[in-house]
Amino acid sequence: MINKKLLIFITLSIFTAFIDIDKTLGIERFSDNLKNCYSIEDNLDVKFYPLNKNLEKTLDKVEKQNYKKILKNEKYISKSQVLKADKFYKDFVPNKIRLVTYYENLYDYNNALKEFFNVQKLDNSNIYLDSSIKDYHLGRLYAKTGDYLNSNKILIPYSKKNNKIFDLSNLQIGENYFYMQDYKSAIPYLNQISSKSRLYIKSQELLYSSYLHQKNNKAAYNAAKNLVHYDKNNPENYFKLAFITTNQQEKLNNYYKAKNIYYGQQSLNIIDSINRQIAPLEQNKIDLAFKKITAYCKKPDWNKIRSKNANLLADDILYWDKRQDDFFESTNNCISKYTGSNLIACFNDINKTQEELDKELINENARRIEIKQRDEQNKLLLQQNLLIQEQNRLQNIRNYNYYPRYYDYYWGRYPWWY
Repeated sequence: MINKKLLIFITLSIFTAFIDIDKTLGIERFSDNLKNCYSIEDNLDVKFYPLNKNLEKTLDKVEKQNYKKILKNEKYISKSQVLKADKFYKDFVPNKIRLVTYYENLYDYNNALKEFFNVQKLDNSNIYLDSSIKDYHLGRLYAKTGDYLNSNKILIPYSKKNNKIFDLSNLQIGENYFYMQDYKSAIPYLNQISSKSRLYIKSQELLYSSYLHQKNNKAAYNAAKNLVHYDKNNPENYFKLAFITTNQQEKLNNYYKAKNIYYGQQSLNIIDSINRQIAPLEQNKIDLAFKKITAYCKKPDWNKIRSKNANLLADDILYWDKRQDDFFESTNNCISKYTGSNLIACFNDINKTQEELDKELINENARRIEIKQRDEQNKLLLQQNLLIQEQNRLQNIRNYNYYPRYYDYYWGRYPWWY
C-alpha cells in the first residue's frame, strides 16, 4: 500500500509541474486556434492576428476567457504600452520579445539582454523562435552591451558550416573582432559571406575598413570595387574607391559619380566639398599639358579664377559648380583634340571666355546686392510703419481714458458723434 505522505508528495509534484509548464509555455497550452494568433519573425517582429468572427464563435469557455485576455493585452500594445501589457500578462513570450525591442529602441541594451534571457527561459521548447535564432539574438545583444567575447563564444559554432544563421553569425563575429581592433581575426569571418547574401554589402564595408587599418591597399581597393558594383546608389562607396585608388582618372570618375548622386539628393554642401576634391585633379591635367607648350601662352588656371572671385556669389554653390564643370570640360576638350599652336589658341579662347564671365559675375553680384539692400530697406520701412501704427494706437487709448466724455443730461445720452 502506498504511503499517504508519498502520494500527497507525488500529487503536489505533478500539480507543480503543470503550473511550471503553464508558466513556461505562455499560450502554448492554448488550442491551435489561439496559437495561430501570433507569429514571431526571425527579426523579433511580433505579429498579432485576431480571430475572425466565425472562428471566434467556435471557441469553448476556456478558450474564450484566454482570447479575451489576449485581446486586452493587445489593446495595451496598440497604445504602445508595452510595460503595462507585460505587467498585465506576466511571463507571456510575445510580450517579453516586445520588451527586448522596446529596450533596444531606448539603447538600453542591458535590460534588452535581461528580457531576452526571460524569452529563452519561457520558450525553452522553441515554439516561438528557433533555437539558432535565439542564439543569434543572444550573441547580438551581448555585442550591443560590449561583451564581444561572450558574443563570439555563442556564435562561433554557427560560423563553421552552413545553417540558418551562418551569414548572420559570421558578420557579427567579424564586427565583434573589428570593434576589438583585431582586424586580422575579423577578415576570415567576413570573407565567408557570399555576394548572394543580403549581408554582403555590410561585410564588404567592414572588410574595406579592416584592410585600411592593416594598410593592405590592394585588398581595400577590391572591397571598394565590390561595394560600387553591388551598391551603386550609395555615394559613400564612390568616395571609398576614389580614396584608395592611385589612378587619378579613376579618382575623378568616382568623384563625379558621387556628385551626380548627391545632385539627386540636393545635398549642395557635399557637392561643394566634392568640387574642392575634383579641382586640383583636373587642374593637374592642364598643368601637364601646359608644360609641353613651347610658345607663350597664358595657362587656364581654375585656382586663380576661383580665388580672384572668392567673394562674388560666394553662397551660390550651383553657379560655381556649373562654372567649374564647364571650365574643365572645355580644357579637357582642348587637351584631347589639340597640340602645339592649336592648343595655345584653344587655351586663349578659354581665358577670354573666363574674362567675360568674370565681368558678368561682377554685374550679377552687384545686382543681387542691390536687390538684397532694397529688400532690407523695405523690411525696415515696414517695421517703422508698424511701429508708428502701434504708437498711434496706444496714444488713442491714452486719450480715450484721459478725457471725460461729455454726457447730454437733457437727452440722457452721449452726443451722436460718440
